[in-house]
Amino acid sequence: MKSNQGKQKGVKRVAVGMLGLALFGAEAGAQESSPGMTNAELKGTRLSGTWQGKDIVEEYEPKAKFEKDLDEAIDEHSQQFLEDANKAKRAEGRTRADKEFSKMANITRQNWWAVEPRQKVFHGPGKVRGVGMEEIYKRALANSAQIQVFSDLPLIRETAINEARGQFDTELYGFSRYDRTDEPVGSTLETGMPGFFRETGWTSEIGLRKKFITGTRVSIAQEFSQISNNSQFFVPGNQGLSRLKLTVMQPLLRGAGVTYNRSLIQIAKLDAQAGYAEFVRQVETHLMELNRSYWSLYLSRAVLGEKRRLVKQTAEVVEQIESRANLDADSSQLFRARSALASRKAGVVRAELAVKNIDSRLRSLVNDPELLEVSELVPRNLPITVKVSSDFGQAVSDALQFRPETKQAEAQLRAASIRERMMKNEKRIELNLVGEIGVAALRGGGDWQGAYGDQYRDGAPTWGLGVIGSVPLERRFAKARLLRAKLEKRQQKAQLRSTMDTILLEVQIAHREVVTAYPDMRAKWDAALAAGKDLDVLVKRRSVDADGKEDASTTLYLERVLDTQLRRSMAREAFLESQAIYNSSLTNLERAKGTLLESEMVDIQRVDDNEQDLPEINLIKGAAAKSAKAIYESVK
Repeated sequence: MKSNQGKQKGVKRVAVGMLGLALFGAEAGAQESSPGMTNAELKGTRLSGTWQGKDIVEEYEPKAKFEKDLDEAIDEHSQQFLEDANKAKRAEGRTRADKEFSKMANITRQNWWAVEPRQKVFHGPGKVRGVGMEEIYKRALANSAQIQVFSDLPLIRETAINEARGQFDTELYGFSRYDRTDEPVGSTLETGMPGFFRETGWTSEIGLRKKFITGTRVSIAQEFSQISNNSQFFVPGNQGLSRLKLTVMQPLLRGAGVTYNRSLIQIAKLDAQAGYAEFVRQVETHLMELNRSYWSLYLSRAVLGEKRRLVKQTAEVVEQIESRANLDADSSQLFRARSALASRKAGVVRAELAVKNIDSRLRSLVNDPELLEVSELVPRNLPITVKVSSDFGQAVSDALQFRPETKQAEAQLRAASIRERMMKNEKRIELNLVGEIGVAALRGGGDWQGAYGDQYRDGAPTWGLGVIGSVPLERRFAKARLLRAKLEKRQQKAQLRSTMDTILLEVQIAHREVVTAYPDMRAKWDAALAAGKDLDVLVKRRSVDADGKEDASTTLYLERVLDTQLRRSMAREAFLESQAIYNSSLTNLERAKGTLLESEMVDIQRVDDNEQDLPEINLIKGAAAKSAKAIYESVK
């Protein structure tokens, strides 16, 4: 087990990490920040609670020596893996494009990407609702049926903890029966006379029994009975019997020891924690889908505006070419222009469909009934267009510490190790020490109540002590289970390494995407600016002679304008797409690190549903900042 000092360092690392995390879909004003800033500088100091809390699920703690040794081995393995990952990253180096574009000026706002996507794009009386990323997250966390499905998983698995503890519950038991015997006798020694042996009587027993964590089984029972028969040797004739007995059975080999008998509880805790990790993974994936859909909605609306602008400008050029049909424009030039116009109109139709489909996709992910009355969802946030710095080493460290998949793999390895120890125990010979002690009393006349009082006054206790043992000679069942447990443990070791490798790959790709997406966006912004200036220059170059007569090459010039309009539109669309990719890549890096809930300030709270008398898990956005700050202040 880690020392208290190590725990404090871990808590401090978590708290410091939380102070550096923040929300990526910034409001419009965030654009004024300078390039090369960190996440905290860009988004302000945002706090969030950790998802390690005991309020959600009962925490597993290694108790046996082999559990503690495995815990330390996992920590050492993770540390070594982190060092290897950093070595590989240092060997990779920094790309030339990252250096070059980091020094360039900010991307300036222009209406076609900063204003138009946030305006109504369809005609009609329907309501338009402006939504920001914060609101989308809040509504989804409160209303999404899919998230509600995810939230029940850890609660369902948690029930196995008390189910495992149930084997140590104290049990109150009892029985009562009445018997009547009427059998022929073959000897007068049974009844003292020939004929039939006739007996009637009842027996009742009530007691408590319990299994303890050491494997010891203890039962204490009080028995009452009343018996009468026709035997001449049955004295007194109508007997009332009372007997109190205490029985103890202690396993000596198979099933013995605290470690073995606690194993099912430990495995249940690990399974519950794995279920909670799976819940967090599913929620982060859902938030990532919300993020992608949000920026896809922004992109589709911006592209629609650009395509509509292209159609309008193309229609003006076609009109000018048609007006020159009697001068220098031939039919083929006119048909080419009309074909370009028709194709661009078709692009608008598809772009409108894309807006509606993505709008519906976002509504489906949010699942908020209030949004059913809204005809258009309009993104209120502007995309981030400044460089956000990210440290790869810290990203890998966060991923190993916070990624739900890592926690799941570690929990499964620990559970496999515990099962292996259980199977080793169950391969032993069954040998139990059994002891019993009791007192009894007997009265005639069926006076069992009087016998109950006599059992504490008359005679000495009756007791016995012995051993019971058994063992299958081949022990094939136990050997097979032990072999399976060993194979599963080996498999889980490989699974943990595979999970770390996968997480490292995802962090590498996510980090590279952030590093690459910014210069890619910058390059496409420059391309869009150049294409726009090319069109502006081309329009200004249209020459008119002193008498106001146009050049004979005007029609050819108009064809060139059509081509330049298309190039500018394509360059702008490429820039818009790179914006959406860059902003989603920032959030995807948080998901790859396993810190998306922290960065979005999502607090996880467990409450009781009083109406259904069931526990439930609620996700609340923005509620964890105060608790996280308290943690940080206590350890800094």
